[in-house]
Amino acid sequence: MKSFPKIAMLVLVLLLFNCSNDDNSGNSETEFSPEMLDGTWRISFFSDENSNRTSEFNGYEFTFDVEEESAVVAYGANSQTTVVEVFQDIINNESAWIVYTDFDLDDLGDAELSDLVEDWIVTNVNGNATVIEFEELYSNSLPEILHLAKISD
Repeated sequence: MKSFPKIAMLVLVLLLFNCSNDDNSGNSETEFSPEMLDGTWRISFFSDENSNRTSEFNGYEFTFDVEEESAVVAYGANSQTTVVEVFQDIINNESAWIVYTDFDLDDLGDAELSDLVEDWIVTNVNGNATVIEFEELYSNSLPEILHLAKISD
């Protein structure tokens, strides 16, 4: 009978460590699929060489149509359509999703949209797919970081 408290404690410890976190708050990660990018997004974070430049893109909206390989970039009453490609590649011996954005557009607000012309590696998707995080694929120094927050489907 003296071993009963030890066994009970062991069972309790095992139960605590085996409990899963079924939190549906959207903070867990989800595997990216290209269809997730469809819809309208805003830039919730943009860092270029460790400088936070997010505010430069306030008011811009990006509506992606992955099947058509296009995006409409809108600012105020103005908009332009451009090319977007989504594909998989092997990066550091692992399969990675890449999103190429060709946002080299003129006369669409004051932001330097050409700074967003990149091959972006998808680094994280939150649990409910309302935030997608990217990192610049090719960088000679600190990589640019981009987070898109979904506005609508």
